[in-house]
Amino acid sequence: MSGHVLGTVHTAIAVSDLTHELGYWQQVLGFTLLGTTEVGGPLPEQETGVPSLRSRLAMLARHGQTVELYQPLAPGDRATYRPSPADIGSWHLAFRVADLGALIHDSAPWGWQVRGQVAVVTEGPGPVGARLAYLHNADGTILEFIQMPH
Repeated sequence: MSGHVLGTVHTAIAVSDLTHELGYWQQVLGFTLLGTTEVGGPLPEQETGVPSLRSRLAMLARHGQTVELYQPLAPGDRATYRPSPADIGSWHLAFRVADLGALIHDSAPWGWQVRGQVAVVTEGPGPVGARLAYLHNADGTILEFIQMPH
């Protein structure tokens, strides 16, 4: 059977410092904060299978895309996952931007760096002439930014 998925609800990203990341997502990426809360207890434990899970979380939105940033508070035995884009299980979220150079410049003070270098699409199936960059932060999060050709 196919067609189970009706749409995307949100993308969730674990962060080490929710306050810092909220600043980046709002001030640089232009997302609107929908709300914050702290969750714990049976619901997140049942859903994730992680005993004693407790997190601070924030929901943000922009152009129909909702992102949940969450800072795990418990349990204490957790790791930071910093995959290479070639690692199985790695993922990234891609955004279209108006000015890739300005985005890279504005991201640097927040700890986001270009991973590799800015690349240009020279043949299909992608948009020929588009400029692409992967940015990553100390948490291991990877975001792709794409400036379409004019």
